[in-house]
Amino acid sequence: MKNEERLKEFTIEIAGIGLSFLFDQNLSEFGVEDIYYEFITDIRPETKLRVHHDSFPQRSMGKKIFDSGSTWALYRDQGKYVLQDSSFDSDPPPNQLVILESDFKSGDIYINDKLFKNLLLDPLGFPLNQVLMILLLSRCKGVMLHACGIDDRGYGYLFLGNSGHGKSTIARLWSENQATVLNDDRIIVREKNGELLMYGTPWPGDFKEVLSKGLPIRKLFFLRHGEKNSAVPKNSAEAVLMLLTRCFPPIWDKKGMDYTMVLCHRIVQNIPCYEFSFEPDRKIVDFVRNI
Repeated sequence: MKNEERLKEFTIEIAGIGLSFLFDQNLSEFGVEDIYYEFITDIRPETKLRVHHDSFPQRSMGKKIFDSGSTWALYRDQGKYVLQDSSFDSDPPPNQLVILESDFKSGDIYINDKLFKNLLLDPLGFPLNQVLMILLLSRCKGVMLHACGIDDRGYGYLFLGNSGHGKSTIARLWSENQATVLNDDRIIVREKNGELLMYGTPWPGDFKEVLSKGLPIRKLFFLRHGEKNSAVPKNSAEAVLMLLTRCFPPIWDKKGMDYTMVLCHRIVQNIPCYEFSFEPDRKIVDFVRNI
C-alpha cells in the first residue's frame, strides 16, 4: 500500500456522498473531466479509493455475486468485494478492477496501464462508476433512478423513463423555459430528515448539462409515449411497480433490495405520482405547473 501522504487527491460529492481518489501521478499533467468539476468538493469523504496503474494484483475468483453478462461482474475474495469491467467468462481479462473493503470505506482501483491516461479523467469509468454508486446507495443511503430531474424555481419535478421515453426532450424544453436541469438520465433520491430529495449526478444522457445540487421532490411523472399532454394519477400499488422498473436496484443483495423496496414505497406514498404523456413543445411546462 502506497503512503497516502505522497499521493495526489481529489474528492467528488454525489448526492451528499463523498468519494476521494488518490493518485500516484501528478494530477496537473492530466486534469479532471470537465463534467466532474461541478462535483468536486472539500467535504470529508465516506469512501477513499487509491488508484494504481502499474500492475494488477494476484487474484483468485472467490464467491461469485453477480454477472451482467457483458460489461461488469461482482464477486467476493478474502472478505473483500471485487468489481471488474467484464463478464466472468470474457476473454481477454478485465482492464479494470475495483477492490473494496467490506465496509466500503476504502478500496483500490487497478487500471490497465494503456487506459490509465483516459481513465484518470474519470477514475472509475463506465459502468463501474455507476455500479459503485449503486453499491454505496444500497447501504441504506438511497436509490439511483433512470430519470430527469428539474428544478423549477425551487419546485422539484422528477420525470422517470427508460431509454427513448423522452427524458432528454423534457430536459431541453424545461431548460428553454428558464428551469434548471439536474440531470436528464441519472438521478439519485435520498431521504433526509423525513424529506425526499433528488440529486443530479455526473452521468447525463443526451442533454449534457448537470448540477450536483439536491432539492425536495414535489411531483413525480412516469413518462410514456402519447399524442397529447396527459397526466393520470397513479395509486401507490401501481406507482411502486412502475418505480421499480425505472430504478437501479441491487438485485444481488437481499438486504439492499429490502431497503430499496421500502424506500420506493416511501417515495410513492409521499409524492404525487402520475403517468405522463406529452407533446414535445413548450406547452408542457405550463401544463405541468398547473397540475
